[in-house]
Amino acid sequence: MFTRLISFLVLTGFYAGFGTGQPLVPALIIMGDSVVDAGNNNLRLTLVKANFPPYGRDFLAHTATGRFSNGKLAIDFTAENLGFTSYPVAYLSQDAANETNLLTGANFASGASGYHDGTSLLYVINSLF
Repeated sequence: MFTRLISFLVLTGFYAGFGTGQPLVPALIIMGDSVVDAGNNNLRLTLVKANFPPYGRDFLAHTATGRFSNGKLAIDFTAENLGFTSYPVAYLSQDAANETNLLTGANFASGASGYHDGTSLLYVINSLF
């Protein structure tokens, strides 16, 4: 009986921490290429963009956001599972310029970026380093 009571108290205390609505980490900082790019190339003069159909047709507003996907990226699912209420904004987007809460994270990923500087020079994009 006593072990059941202890188990119940431990489990309720464990699950009560998830009910507070606080993310498990304070911020989400994303760096990478098109796999996690949320629209950093939209306002740049480059060929590597995803801000036109059919991209985004399964996303929230059914419009292209610059994600190289029909809908959510893997990082969007990660943000949801970590307890964030919104997806990390693309650092170079207009949303980030108006965003007052960049302390919760930002997405620095740029489609077609690579480790070699020649890749970013060819496509006029941000390098990973």
